[in-house]
Amino acid sequence: MSVWIYLKHFDTVNLRLRAISAAILVPITLLAVWIGGLVYAGFAACVVIVGLYEWLRLVGPNMRARIVAIALAMLLAIMATGELLSPPFGAMIGVFCTLALFFLAARDGEDRSGWVALGIPYMGGAGLALLALRQVPDIGAALTLYLVLVVWGTDVGAFVAGRIIGGPKLAPDISPSKTWAGLVGGMALALVMGYAAAWALGAHRPLIAAALAPLLAVIAQLGDLFESYFKRRSGVKESGDLIPGHGGVLDRIDGLVVAAMFTALFEAAVGPQLQWW
Repeated sequence: MSVWIYLKHFDTVNLRLRAISAAILVPITLLAVWIGGLVYAGFAACVVIVGLYEWLRLVGPNMRARIVAIALAMLLAIMATGELLSPPFGAMIGVFCTLALFFLAARDGEDRSGWVALGIPYMGGAGLALLALRQVPDIGAALTLYLVLVVWGTDVGAFVAGRIIGGPKLAPDISPSKTWAGLVGGMALALVMGYAAAWALGAHRPLIAAALAPLLAVIAQLGDLFESYFKRRSGVKESGDLIPGHGGVLDRIDGLVVAAMFTALFEAAVGPQLQWW
């Protein structure tokens, strides 16, 4: 009965917009991952570049257009280097770009130059991680699809459990809508999605992939809270309005970016030894 009451009073217009947007974006994302190469790299670059633009508007709403343009050009150069040469080389370029952007923003009188410069490792690190995962020989497409599906499962599980069960807030001072029930629901569905994705994509040890999924769910939720903190500081509800029903691109990838960086580091550090896939 409680579920029925909840559904009766739920914002069905917003839910319909979210469903339509997801029905368009999910197939595009999965197709880009599966094709790989320059198609995937271009898609990933577009996503993180828009994410960086929204980040800059979030932390520096009155920032000069020149600084924004320079930052976006830097990120494009980092992504191009990561695809055409290697993600580690792109990361080296990213370090120099971060320092350069900090000094440029400070010189222009931007009082949040540190947060502005953070956008480069934040979005650049995520973009390079996504490239690195897709470039893993033989299993790159599977690893990337696994990551995407686990993060999506986290979002859906957290949304459904949080809205239906409710209960104590996870971090009320940062994001009043998030609950402990939502976190557990996200971890549970991530576990199911992680095992299903690993099994369907031919992983030799799907149980290890399934065990990793709840940890990725927690990391994704931390990424969500990180962005929520800055939205709260800036007094905005969403990072943008590009995606109907979802807000901005950064609102959709805030969990994915940190989960991608963790997964790429995990695969590079212990993946070959554990042979977890």
